[in-house]
Amino acid sequence: MKINNRFNKILSIITIIVILPLFAQAKVIKGRILGINENGQKIPLPNATIKVNNSKIGTIADKNGEFELEVNPPAELVATYFGYKLDTILVQPETNEIEFVLYQEFKTPEVVVEKPKPDFILENSSIVKTEVITGSGLKKAACCNLSESFLTNPTVDVTYTDAVTGVKQIQLLGLAQNYTQLMVEIVPNLQGIASNYGLLFVPGPWINSISISKGTSSVTRGYESITGQINVELKGPESSENLIFNNYLNDIFRLEANIITKFELEENIFLTNLIHSNYFNKKIDHNGDGFLDIPTNKQINILERLDYSVGNFEGKTFVHWLLNNSKSGQVWFFDSPNSNSYWGSNVDIQRINLTTKNGFIFDEETNRNIGTILSFIHHKQNSYFGQRTYNAEQNSVFATILFSSSYNLLEGSNDNSETNLNYTFGLSYQYNNYLQILDNLDLSTRESVGGLFAEFTVNPLENFQIISGIRLDFHNIAGKLFTPRIHIKYQLNENNIIRVSAGKGYHFPLPIPENQGILTSSREITFKEELKIEEAWNFGINTTHNIEMLGRCFVLNLEFFHTKFINQTIVDRDIAPDKIYIYNLNGKSFSNSFQIDLTADIFSNLTILAAYRLNDVWTTTNWKLQRKPLISPHKALFNIAYKPEPFMFDVTLEYNGGGRIPETNSNPAEYKLPDTYNPYFVLYGQVTYKIGKFEIYIGSENITNFRQPNPIVAYKSPFSNYFDGSMIWGPIEGRKTYLGLRYNY
Repeated sequence: MKINNRFNKILSIITIIVILPLFAQAKVIKGRILGINENGQKIPLPNATIKVNNSKIGTIADKNGEFELEVNPPAELVATYFGYKLDTILVQPETNEIEFVLYQEFKTPEVVVEKPKPDFILENSSIVKTEVITGSGLKKAACCNLSESFLTNPTVDVTYTDAVTGVKQIQLLGLAQNYTQLMVEIVPNLQGIASNYGLLFVPGPWINSISISKGTSSVTRGYESITGQINVELKGPESSENLIFNNYLNDIFRLEANIITKFELEENIFLTNLIHSNYFNKKIDHNGDGFLDIPTNKQINILERLDYSVGNFEGKTFVHWLLNNSKSGQVWFFDSPNSNSYWGSNVDIQRINLTTKNGFIFDEETNRNIGTILSFIHHKQNSYFGQRTYNAEQNSVFATILFSSSYNLLEGSNDNSETNLNYTFGLSYQYNNYLQILDNLDLSTRESVGGLFAEFTVNPLENFQIISGIRLDFHNIAGKLFTPRIHIKYQLNENNIIRVSAGKGYHFPLPIPENQGILTSSREITFKEELKIEEAWNFGINTTHNIEMLGRCFVLNLEFFHTKFINQTIVDRDIAPDKIYIYNLNGKSFSNSFQIDLTADIFSNLTILAAYRLNDVWTTTNWKLQRKPLISPHKALFNIAYKPEPFMFDVTLEYNGGGRIPETNSNPAEYKLPDTYNPYFVLYGQVTYKIGKFEIYIGSENITNFRQPNPIVAYKSPFSNYFDGSMIWGPIEGRKTYLGLRYNY
C-alpha cells in the first residue's frame, strides 16, 4: 500500500508539471546543411548537429545533410559540424524550409578552432523519447567497449555478472539486459548465446552514436523490447574522418588498439574497415582472496562495411568476424592449468555475422519505398567454469521486408502535408538454432518465427502525433504472439513535451547464457518445469521541459515506467544457498521506475547534469513477493563537463543505494552474508588535450577505490558446496588509471 501511495504522489507531481505551461503553436521545419569545401563547392554535411539556441532540443542530419525539427517560431537554430564554423538562422512563423551553409574553420598546423559539440541530443521531433549519445559524449570516458559507454549516463545501469569472469551487462528500468532489445544499425544483434559477452564485441571507438529509448519500441523491429531499445550506429562514410587511430593502456598494462579507415571505391560506394584488438595477461589479485580480480583476455575483432547508393537504390553490407579468449580463476591455476587442484575458467568464443540492408525509393513525394534486411549469425562458445562445462552454438537467420508510404487524409491524395497518414507494412522471419550442453544436460532448442506487422503514424492535431502498431507472430514453440503498441506525443509548446506509451513484449528465455554468472558457483541448477515464453506489458509517461532562468538554459526530464510480467523466467537463488531453481513465474513480478534529471548549460563550454532514479523492482521468489536482489533501487548521478579549448574535463560522481542480498541463512557461519548491502559512491574523471588532429586523454575509473568486500563466498574452498562467485552488487576491480591517444584525419 505504501508503494502505491508513493507512486501516486509521483504521478501527481508529473501531472502538475505537465499542465502548467501555456499552450502554443509549434511547426516542423525542414532543412539542409551544406558546407563549402576547399575547392569552393557546396557539399552535404552528414551527421551535422542542429539545435534550438540555448536549449538541448535538437537533432542530427542524415547522410544527405537533411533534417526535420519541430520548433515554436520565432526561434534561433544553430548548426555545427566538425571543422566548420557554426551558423545561426532565425526561424520566423512563416518559415517552412531553411538551408545552412557552413564555412571551414581557420586552421593552423598547431590547432583547429571549433565550437564544442554536444555530448548528447534529445530527439525533440521523435514521437518516442530518444536520447542520443554522440561521438563527443562517448569521449567523456575511455569507452573500451559498449558495456563501458554508459558510465556517464543516468538512464542505463552497468553491472557485473559475477566476481570471476569480469563480464558487465546493462539494465534498463531495473530489469536485466535480455529485456532490452539491442540493435546494431537497426538490426537485432547480440542476443541469444551472445547475450552475456555480447557488449564486449562492440569496441567503443567504432561507435558513432548510441540511441536509447525506454519502453516498447516500434513493432517493425520485432516483438521484443519489453523495457527499451538501444541502437548502435557504427562509424562509416557519414563520419568526417578518413583515418582514426585509438590506442589505450591502463596502469595494469591492459592494451587496446583500434584502426578505422574509409575509402571511396567509386562514386557513392564506400568501404570502411574497422579493426580492434586487446590484450591483457597479468594476474591481478588486489584483495588477496587467491582469485584474479580481472580475467586475462585476448581479442581480435574485424568488421568490413560497404555502403553504396545508386539513383533510388541504397544499401549497407557488413561482415563482422571475432575471436575472443578469456581466462580467470585462482592465481595458481595459471601455473598448473591442467591440474584439478585449482579452480579455473576458460571461455573461447568465435563469431561471424553477415548483414545486408537495402532500400528502394519509388516516389519521394509520397515516401513510397521498400526496405529489406537479411542477417546471418554464427556464434560458438566452448567454456568451462571450475568443474562445470558449458558448450554452445547459435546459428541464426533474420529476414524482413518493409513497404512504407503516406496518404493525405483530408484531400484523398498523396503529398507531404502534416495531415498525412504514414504507414508501414511488412513481413519478417527469424530462425534460431541453439545447441547447448551444460555438463551432461542437453538444453538445445530451436526457434522458427514468422511474423507480419503494420504500423501507422498520424497527426490528428497540429501538435499531436500518434504511432500505433500491431504485429502477429507464429512461434513454433509459443504459438501465436499478438503484439499491440502505441506511442503518443503532445507538444504543448516549444519548451514542453509530453509522451505516453503502452505496449506488449515477449522474450524467448535462454536462462543459462543470459545468466552465465551462476556458473561461477557450486550451486546445483535445477529446471523445475518446461519454460514458457516471457510476456509483459509496459506503460510509460515522460515529460521534457526547457526552462530559461538567469540567462541560462535548463532541461528538466521526468519519466515513469511500469512493467508488469504475465510470465517470466525466474532464476531463484533464495530457496537455498546451494541451489538455483529455474521455473515459470508463480505470482507477481513488476517494475516501477521513476527518473528525474536536470541538465544545465552554465556557460557555452560548461554543462552540468544531475539525475536521480528509483527502480522499485519486485519478483516472487521463494514463494513470496520481494525486492529483486543485487540491484540498488536508488541511484543518483552528477556530471560536470568543462571544455575550454584545447582541453576537455569530465567528472562523474555516482551514488548507488543499498540493496537486498539473496538469503544465505542456512550456510555455515563463515559463509553467511548479510541480508542487505550498504550504499556506496563511485567517482570517474578524465582530461583530454587536443593538439591538431591528435587527442591525448588520461583518466581514472573508481577513483575512490571502492570494492565490494569478499565478493566470492567460500573462496578458500572453491570445490565445496558453498562456493559462489555470483553474489555481486558492486565494483570488484578497484581504481583503474589509463592513458590513451586518438588520431583523426
